[in-house]
This record gives sequence, C-alpha cells and structure tokens, in this order.
Amino acid sequence: MENKKIKNKKIVLQSNLENVINTSQLEKVGAGHDGIVFQYNNIALKLLKYDINLRKEKNLMTFEKILYFINELTLKRIVKPIDIILDLEGVFCGYAMVFLNNLASEKKKGTSEYKDPGDFLCSDLDCASFELSEDFTILTNKKVIAKDVNRGSYIYTENFMKLCDLDKFIYPNNTALSISDTNQKMLNFTIAKFLYYEMLKSGDFTKSELKLISKWVKKATNNIMFINELSKEISTSLTEPISEYAKTKVKSIIK
Repeated sequence: MENKKIKNKKIVLQSNLENVINTSQLEKVGAGHDGIVFQYNNIALKLLKYDINLRKEKNLMTFEKILYFINELTLKRIVKPIDIILDLEGVFCGYAMVFLNNLASEKKKGTSEYKDPGDFLCSDLDCASFELSEDFTILTNKKVIAKDVNRGSYIYTENFMKLCDLDKFIYPNNTALSISDTNQKMLNFTIAKFLYYEMLKSGDFTKSELKLISKWVKKATNNIMFINELSKEISTSLTEPISEYAKTKVKSIIK
C-alpha cells in the first residue's frame, strides 16, 4: 500500500514551492527497501518509506542528515542530496539528486547506449579510485562514516563509476569506530568488490576458487595501501579494458 501511495503522490521541491510534481507521471528509475526513485527532468527524486522514528531506528535518511549532506559535502563521485522534497502538507518525504544516466542499467541492455562496466578502461578505474579517495577523505573530515555500499550503489556514467545512496551513511557520528580507518576500509571494499564482480564474469569458478577470490577482497579491504598498489599495478595497462585486467588478476589469485 505504501508503494502505491509513493507512486501516486503530489510533491514539491523546497527550492521551488510553486511547481507541484505528480509522481504518477514520472518514470521510476530505481527502488530499494527504503524508497523509490523517479526521474524528473535532470534530477532524480527519491521518495522515502517509513515514518521518521523508524528511519532513525534503522539509521536511514532523516531531515537533519539531508541538511548536513547538502550544506557540508562537496563530492566528485558520490551522489549527494541537492534538494528536499515536501508533500503538499509541507512534510519532509524525500530528497533530490542530480540524475545520472546509468549506461550499465538493465533497461539499456541490447541498445547502442549500453556499456558493460568491464568495457571501461583501466585508466578510468585509476581515475575513479583516486577521486573516490578524495571523496572518502572529505567524508572523514566531515565526520561522516560510509556504510552499506552494495551492488546497487554503483552507477556507470560516461566517465565511469559513481556511488549513490547515502541513506545509511552515519551522521551524526555516534560510533566508537575510527572514522578514518572505517572509511578507508569501505573505500578499499568499494573498489575491490567492483573488481570481484568483474572477475566472476571471466569464467566459471569452483567453490574453492570463489573462496580464494572472496579472501582477496577481504585482504584488499584491510590493506591501507590497496589503492596505491592497484594504481601501480595497472599503470602499464591504462588503455586496456578493465575486463582484461580482471581476467588476468583473477588467474593470479586462484593459481
């Protein structure tokens, strides 16, 4: 029932209260356990599920968190909120982001626009890793902890990887964990897990081989020098597709 209400909801953006938007007339471009995403011109609108108490309990997006992310974070490859969505009662119900054209989406398969993540070049991976490192440093400096990066967090645009869905990022920080260490591990995991998905495309692996690949992801996640070592490793093959690098890398892992 809640999903039906979201799909047929009249809303306004806080920055433009005069324009009423009806979600029933918009294309749905994403959905998760915590909300539904619609495209509206060049922005993406995420309408949130659950009441505020449940969102706080589950560490999901709150009004306070959105305000902080809008005002305090300037990021290159992590998509942050840029506006607040209100219903016609003036109640906060979601947020807006820049809309990104995901070239690797299922909807684009079979079209000329589709691009598999492995078709991007190692130079794209090197650049994305560096810029994500900068973004994660900003998160650390602003005392935000990155959480819950999963397969649905990746978007692949013309200039390669972006991350979306900051809903479970922790702010205000109320954990005893080291922010810097936690974010460094999440950055490493983000890149290593991407390569893991690309490795799996290169062949059929036995259970023991899959365990070795997963062990590599864990080792990379906990290696403070992982991004630097990756950059050095791919420096001689920057014009090579990532899929080829992943194919070669996985052979060295399971040998």
